Amino acid sequence: MRKSLLILIFPCCFLYQGFAVTNPDSAFYQANNLYSAGNYPEAIELYETIVSQGLESAELYFNLGNAYYKTHNYPRSILNYERALLHNPRDEDILHNLAKARLYIIDQVDEIPEFIIKRWINSLIILFTSNTWAFISIIAFALGILFLLVYFLSGKLALRRAGFYAGTIVLILSFVLFYLSFKSKSIIKNSSEAIIMTPTVTVKSSPRDSGTNLFIIHEGTKVLIVDALDNWYEIRLSDGKQGWMQQKDLEPV
Repeated sequence: MRKSLLILIFPCCFLYQGFAVTNPDSAFYQANNLYSAGNYPEAIELYETIVSQGLESAELYFNLGNAYYKTHNYPRSILNYERALLHNPRDEDILHNLAKARLYIIDQVDEIPEFIIKRWINSLIILFTSNTWAFISIIAFALGILFLLVYFLSGKLALRRAGFYAGTIVLILSFVLFYLSFKSKSIIKNSSEAIIMTPTVTVKSSPRDSGTNLFIIHEGTKVLIVDALDNWYEIRLSDGKQGWMQQKDLEPV
């Protein structure tokens, strides 16, 4: 059964980046208690303090997004749900709450369909988290080594042949899985997506105030950063529209 929107927070039963969330002394545990008590501004402040320390997880960003939603700050709610998705792209609760938050923004931008092969590759990358892909890669590498040991140590030709081919294939697979782990981590570290934070922004044709006005976008809209110059970003919408806006008007995911 789907969890109620923004009522339940992630269970406090895991270790989070050095904070045992079941430990009453942990900042994450205290922030969750503040959220549960309806003290959303203080919960936000404590969650943001954890983020400022360089700690992050899907659970942290999800709860922070929920707290912002409760204070009707939908742009920051969307921003943190998007950050949570980078860490756990297939989580149904994050996707559900993000869709609810997007109902409150003005711009509903149509997306240009991705090239089918690129879509398949991206779907494969987000199938698991980076750590999960890395773990599977290590298991596959160990199996590959085991099969090759059969090839080197077995006295039977059939076993040697099977060990050689199986070991070679599984080792190659382990490197492919490691690449998927690397790409998954790269998506998190090098995300070029951003969320508009200013209520109304006029996108320009060039990185200057005198540039031609192209179109208007509003807070909460997700854009792709394609270039940067001085205090300006060149951005592109999912429908293909492109132009320049000042960096102060958006925040990268």
